Amino acid sequence: MTVAQLLTPQPHTSASIETVGRHPLNFYESPSWFTTELLRHVRLSGVIGEPCVGHGAIASLLSVWPYTKQMWTNDIDPHKSADYHLDATLSKSWAKFPDCDWICTNPPYAEFAAPIIKNAYQKARIGVAAFLLTSFLEPCDDRADFLQQHPPSLVLILPRFCFRKDKKGKRWATDNITISCFVWDKRTTQQRIITRPANRIAGFYKTPDKAISPQSALSIVSEIANSEISTYYQNLF
Repeated sequence: MTVAQLLTPQPHTSASIETVGRHPLNFYESPSWFTTELLRHVRLSGVIGEPCVGHGAIASLLSVWPYTKQMWTNDIDPHKSADYHLDATLSKSWAKFPDCDWICTNPPYAEFAAPIIKNAYQKARIGVAAFLLTSFLEPCDDRADFLQQHPPSLVLILPRFCFRKDKKGKRWATDNITISCFVWDKRTTQQRIITRPANRIAGFYKTPDKAISPQSALSIVSEIANSEISTYYQNLF
């Protein structure tokens, strides 16, 4: 197993922002505060897998999180930097991934999210943390049985983030529903929903052009680890 290198998220430019239609492979880079806010509520630890690494927005922060022992990364896009380039919707791909304690990812949505989450749940020894449309809670055919058998232990409801501009390319637009961080922690039977307003999130920004620097995001990770920023860890037992 290789230790993942520190990945630097690629900057957003006007040329790189899609304005019409979906991005190729449903790829939308996560803002840094998705990951740092998760780390304030769940102390991920051990070996962590990122099956939809993209440009490394999540992996770059988890790689410097002091409780991370090792990381492995995957992306279906062969042009992305990753340890593996496999289709995470297929169970046979997961048989090739190393064992891990946690899976943490922002998977593509639509029909791709459910099979990735199901595979991740089977792979992870401790749990899964995934950034999904809040509507993932709806018991649709592709996930109803899974959600009934494995309800998330935590749903962290986050403010809306503008991943792209509108069809005219003039202003930033949000999705019809916000993103939440879904956590399936196999060590507990608790179920919690927590709403996080923007003014309570360290390093929050609403649009890619207002993103904080990678160095600032890394500093927030360090401050969380050193308890310089408040955390909300639960006693699981």
